[in-house]
Amino acid sequence: MKKFTIIISFLFLTVSLSAQSAHIVTDILNSEKMTIGQACYLSAVSQGFISEDASFEDAILALVGQEQLSEIADPSEPAAIAKLSEIYTKMFDVKGGLFYRISGGSPRYAFKHLKSQGLISPSVDPSKILSGREAMNLFTKISMRYGEPQFTDEL
Repeated sequence: MKKFTIIISFLFLTVSLSAQSAHIVTDILNSEKMTIGQACYLSAVSQGFISEDASFEDAILALVGQEQLSEIADPSEPAAIAKLSEIYTKMFDVKGGLFYRISGGSPRYAFKHLKSQGLISPSVDPSKILSGREAMNLFTKISMRYGEPQFTDEL
């Protein structure tokens, strides 16, 4: 079942991304630790905020500029599941619960919301660092629940 989910997530992303992005997705799937730069790149390219040849730093700046990321981060920093939850919920324009909305979609409440929706196991710690495959599985679960990412015509 895991292989099927990984294949579906890879196909979903490669359809929406081109050759260079597909290479990056392959690198992500093979990475032991998903980084903030990788997560932001997927989000920013999928939404049309940056071009596919942009850097991870450009992706982070684009998401901060679009108010989808709370602060500028080191692109090589491993992404905890709470931070991935923030990036993914804003990417898919998830409405979330009361505290999620009050907090402006903070990582803590994004994580709690996805947990309450059954998309994250109840036993997972918010500081857990996911592998690339695990992060793509989470991406797939969220996309299946909330649909396509929010796109823009900006570039």
